[in-house]
Amino acid sequence: MNPLAELKVPSPDLEAVCLAFAAPDRVSASLSEVNFLGKGWQASLDVGQERIAFWMYGSGPVILLMHGWCSRGSHLMGFVKPLVAAGFSVALFDAPAHGHSSGACSSVMHAGRAALKLAEHLGDVHGVIAHSAGSLAALWAMTHGLSVQRSVHVCGPTSLTTVVLEVARAHGLNEVQTLEFCAWAQRFMGVTLTDVDLAALSERLRHPGLIIHDGDDRVVAVEQSRALHVTWTRSTLIETRGLGHRRILSDPQVIERAVEFMAASRDAVERRG
Repeated sequence: MNPLAELKVPSPDLEAVCLAFAAPDRVSASLSEVNFLGKGWQASLDVGQERIAFWMYGSGPVILLMHGWCSRGSHLMGFVKPLVAAGFSVALFDAPAHGHSSGACSSVMHAGRAALKLAEHLGDVHGVIAHSAGSLAALWAMTHGLSVQRSVHVCGPTSLTTVVLEVARAHGLNEVQTLEFCAWAQRFMGVTLTDVDLAALSERLRHPGLIIHDGDDRVVAVEQSRALHVTWTRSTLIETRGLGHRRILSDPQVIERAVEFMAASRDAVERRG
């Protein structure tokens, strides 16, 4: 399917920027990722017009993993084995137009709605570990019914307005074109940009959160995670160096801190039980 037909771009001058914003490159799984996915229980779930692929590992309280833009669920596979060893089951999925899921177009909102639908399907989600745009999608989902005991956010943006304006600047849009692009983005996603900005996202963040961001991240500025930490009173911020935006997902210490953070909540539940 031609994504331009689905996007309903208002002007030929905006075709390139709208495609960049809403039509992700579909990244193939590496051999190690293919082997990893083969060890899980694979299923699918219809979300709107798309079929979402997801995988389950282990048994116990569910931890949902959410990937970023032009990524796939298997990019977070380093978290799975330690989480299963800690007594959790793990669910990871490919957002619309990513990985094994169907679709030509996607967005933060597509991923957030898919997470809500998957959580409803699974019945209960104990926690979320999310990376990059997946973190923003998770924050939105948490303000719209996704209830968790804890969540971990790795190198995530915290303002959809900022994301849209950065895409506009990267494509050299003038002021009039930027306004037109912002209006189109809101129609495409079905939300106003301010509904997915920090002020709105932080209103219902009452559970403990762990925020991890690398100071050398050139994709999402660490200042966004710092701002989230300031507004989220029950959050902890860890800043790393030298890992960048993507290599942080395979760093053993980052994985260990995330799993320990989740395990602490499971231990507390068991003690109360």
